[in-house]
Amino acid sequence: MQHILTKGFYYVGDPAYIIMKNKEGNDFIETLWKLFYKDMNKFHELVINDVKFYAFRTEGGDGFFDGIGTDTGVIIILDLNQVKGNPVFKSEFRENGCKIIHITEDTIAEVLDFNLEIKGYLKVETQ
Repeated sequence: MQHILTKGFYYVGDPAYIIMKNKEGNDFIETLWKLFYKDMNKFHELVINDVKFYAFRTEGGDGFFDGIGTDTGVIIILDLNQVKGNPVFKSEFRENGCKIIHITEDTIAEVLDFNLEIKGYLKVETQ
């Protein structure tokens, strides 16, 4: 399945690494899991509290895949520009166990057999 990513600065990694452990963050991630697990094998486009992002599961579950770590077995793709100042998300973090990519023109994100390709930017194999 494919989705179009527009220009922006994208976080690619485990949602638990970027979501705050506060009431707002807990509510957000509970909603994320409720929506995601309706069909855990899908490459989702989700919108929660006006925040749009994409999510898919890894084939190998928890682990470290091409520089991206996950403790939830799930990787999200999130444009950071839309969450500045949002109490759900950490305002600062290091690119450690995740990837931050600057997409300069619209491109395709595709998940095939639980592997991600953001055309021209990133490939992540999750076996």
